[in-house]
Amino acid sequence: MEEHNKWKIKFSLIMVILIIIIYGSNYLVLGDGEHIISYVWTHLGFIPLDILIVAFLLEGIIEKKEKEAMLEKLDMLMSTFFSELGNDLITQLSIANKYKANTTNLKSIKDWDDEDYNNKLKELKDSPVDFLADVAPENREEFLENLRELLVNKREFIINLINNPNLLEKEEFTNLITAILHLDEELEHRKDLSLVNDADFNHLNIDMNRVYNILVHEWVYYLKYLNKHHPYMIALLIRTNPFDEDASVYVTE
Repeated sequence: MEEHNKWKIKFSLIMVILIIIIYGSNYLVLGDGEHIISYVWTHLGFIPLDILIVAFLLEGIIEKKEKEAMLEKLDMLMSTFFSELGNDLITQLSIANKYKANTTNLKSIKDWDDEDYNNKLKELKDSPVDFLADVAPENREEFLENLRELLVNKREFIINLINNPNLLEKEEFTNLITAILHLDEELEHRKDLSLVNDADFNHLNIDMNRVYNILVHEWVYYLKYLNKHHPYMIALLIRTNPFDEDASVYVTE
């Protein structure tokens, strides 16, 4: 028999002996067996109740801790996403966006606190930013080719993300990955991007708009997470802010 089972048996026997000694001495001194039986019976009735309360309480605590740990991993997964794809994608789309004025306030994100982040996230949820790729017809092929190349190069990375079962716990991020995969598919099926006419480009704009709206929201959410948990990591994202045309990766002060 294993050593750890031996001590459990010894411990159990000692406890049983102590119970017999305690209640036996009580009976010998007080001679009230009925009271002892009533006392034991009453407390035995509370054991299932105690187990029930503790079981549900512990289950709730464990589930909460597990969910917090999982969401923490997902938030860190977003760091990989923006490093691999998100930052480049948001930059390409932002440069082409006709409605840049709607995101000018994101230039000052370096000075935001938690309340500013929460207000902006609520605003983005209630009123998504407008997006329209303002690209001259003669430049559309190059713009779409660059976008397609970016998505094709990161396709395996995107598929690996969508295969992560924990991703389902984060609905917005799941929607973003799904929207990116759809845009990738749309561009991949257009073998000759020079054939994209106005009507077709308008259709692609709908897909880009869907990606852009969720992408901006998740970018702000990600910066909020870094600002709270890993402030040293946010400095680089601020210096490469895609909404600030004057942003520079080089530290100047």
